[in-house]
Amino acid sequence: MIVRVFKAGISRGESPVNYLMSDRDHTGQKRAVMPEVLEGSPDLTIAVINSIQRKHKYVSGAIAFRDNEQPTREQMKQVIQSFKKTMCPGLGPEHFNCLFVLHRDKGNTEIHFVVPMTTMSGKRMNIHPPGKQNIQLYEAFTQVTNHELDYAQVVPDPLKLALSDFERHTPEGSKDRSNKMYLHKRLTRAIRTGQIANRDQLCMFLSEQYGVEVTRKGQDYISMKFSGAAKAKRFRGPLYNANADYPELVNSARDAKQDHHLSPSEYQQARATLSQLVEARRQFNLKAYLSPRVLRSHRFKAARERQTYKPITTTRKETSSMKSQFSAIKLIAQQIVQEARAIHATRPTTWTTRDKAAIIGSMQSMREQAMHSADTPSDLGVFGDIEAAIGEVQSNINAATADMNGARTPKQRSEAERRLAKLMEQKSRLQIQLGQARIRQLNSLSGMKGN
Repeated sequence: MIVRVFKAGISRGESPVNYLMSDRDHTGQKRAVMPEVLEGSPDLTIAVINSIQRKHKYVSGAIAFRDNEQPTREQMKQVIQSFKKTMCPGLGPEHFNCLFVLHRDKGNTEIHFVVPMTTMSGKRMNIHPPGKQNIQLYEAFTQVTNHELDYAQVVPDPLKLALSDFERHTPEGSKDRSNKMYLHKRLTRAIRTGQIANRDQLCMFLSEQYGVEVTRKGQDYISMKFSGAAKAKRFRGPLYNANADYPELVNSARDAKQDHHLSPSEYQQARATLSQLVEARRQFNLKAYLSPRVLRSHRFKAARERQTYKPITTTRKETSSMKSQFSAIKLIAQQIVQEARAIHATRPTTWTTRDKAAIIGSMQSMREQAMHSADTPSDLGVFGDIEAAIGEVQSNINAATADMNGARTPKQRSEAERRLAKLMEQKSRLQIQLGQARIRQLNSLSGMKGN
């Protein structure tokens, strides 16, 4: 078993979710086995992703098992729960959204996942942040999980060619992948037979045997231009490193083909490393997502009060135009709030402790937004109206999330998920309206200053 994480997604939610649920694979071929949702709601994940206004919107990847690894249903559920507790420690289902879909059309078992890069309260969240510590976390999770499932450890092949996601998963990149693999296999064969002993000899071999021009040598790559090609292609992998020891790589590649299991001491070490990394991430999550916001100090408040704002002279025509634009935006916000209230009216009348806590949290959020709006000098109250509308929709989102988590039957959970998906879409529309209103105000003020 190994966890593969793809590049952060920047598209709308329909793109990754529809691919995971489609009856056709990335090549357009009909899947032999239809996908199956193991956990989560496709519609809800789409709505959450579409509510994000930032560029990077979701993390996707797969927990892939080898052909000879056949996990049971119970084991797959355990792996999913362990994955969530490892990557999002300290956070519950009310704090973040995720979707896990089973694929078996390639002959092996793959649990694909999509995790929106946001908490349900709108804060940015990333289960795969850049950095060495994150890579160590995923590696330790893989080692411990394989050991506990009695699977062989994943030992990377040092002679393997590193391919990009574009080359592996897109029809457009398949040609580059085919050409690279053709040449790479012949290079590894020459290295195994002793014809190539170092990287300098490899470059000479490419030129003499295949007419390939080496355009650049990096510390961990070589760029090559094929005969007749317009651009050079970059080759990555251990054997393309500047200090690669080819005889040692050949021996390591031979050992990598044999199954390797952790010894008791190795397992304890991996387990300790995993626990340490998970605790570090848990502490970060508690501080970033669950701790109350720190109010600004009196020093910053006093400095803000000392600021003076120069009035901007506007013409009657300009003022009328701005008012008409903002009136239309305000009307849209009011309509969305009415829709949200109608959706909220369909929820059960029973209240739980979780519901009350959600409402209290929403009230605090709305109060903070109101304070922030009051601190911002503006002759137009449309921003405060939209922010208040977002706060009200967020209150309904919190209540729907509480209903979903506290549902006792599949029907109740499904109804709560549908309400939550609609509310997230409405929140996204309000956020877009707020952004457009601010842009229009800035453009109007910029035009006035120019006059």
